[in-house]
Amino acid sequence: MRDRLMRIWPRGHCRVRLSRDAVSVLRVSGSRKATPVLVERPLPALAGAASDTLAAPIAAALDAAGGARVPVYVTIDDDLVRYFVVTPPANGGRMQDLRAAAGVRFQVLYGEPLADWHLAADWQCAAPFLACAVSRRLHAALQVAVDTQRGCLASVMPNFVAAWNRSRRRLGSHTWLATLGESALTLGLVAEAKKPRLAAVRTLPLPKTIPSMTWLRDQLSRAALLDNVAAPSVLHIHGRPLDEWQPDPASSADVGLSVQWHPQR
Repeated sequence: MRDRLMRIWPRGHCRVRLSRDAVSVLRVSGSRKATPVLVERPLPALAGAASDTLAAPIAAALDAAGGARVPVYVTIDDDLVRYFVVTPPANGGRMQDLRAAAGVRFQVLYGEPLADWHLAADWQCAAPFLACAVSRRLHAALQVAVDTQRGCLASVMPNFVAAWNRSRRRLGSHTWLATLGESALTLGLVAEAKKPRLAAVRTLPLPKTIPSMTWLRDQLSRAALLDNVAAPSVLHIHGRPLDEWQPDPASSADVGLSVQWHPQR
């Protein structure tokens, strides 16, 4: 009976990574003896693509990885996500008040309503909170792809949010968080307070060539100036380490900034 159930409901899960031009699926078995399977597929241009068009290569990657009938955990690259910090309205403790404030903030920052975006946030009544929005077409495509494989869409999480959840306890005064993708660097500006909180999240496009340590320091200084916070002395970066971003102890320009790398999950 157990063997029959295992054939119907296989153990394990899939971890999906979605970038602007590709999808990767890591199929992890429930057995320690099994080798994880990694499959990558290109994605069509996101601009104007219908949900079904986007869903097809995602479903194909899941199928090739053996991802039928298992939980699927999705991480979305930060350049596909719109981040913003919302200040809750005074005397507005209801969820609809918080959602309305998020909608207004989104409109101000991005010049369009939230209608075409899937919103998620760390809803707070008494303090500013982080919100993020993902294209509804992209979110729907993920659901369609997983449904095609008769799986369960267990979670959809932006890369920066996943890093923040893992690292927030080690952040403190003058310590910022960042995620490094293929084409973007996302900075989490941490305000000085008894309890660390995000003052802002900035996603910056990367130059075509790997930028220097000087470029990184300039971006940190500019972001700190724009949001009126102190520049960091420690930067935790989640992503593939770059030799170019290792501070040079012999350089006076690199004194005062410690870059700490964390492997991408």
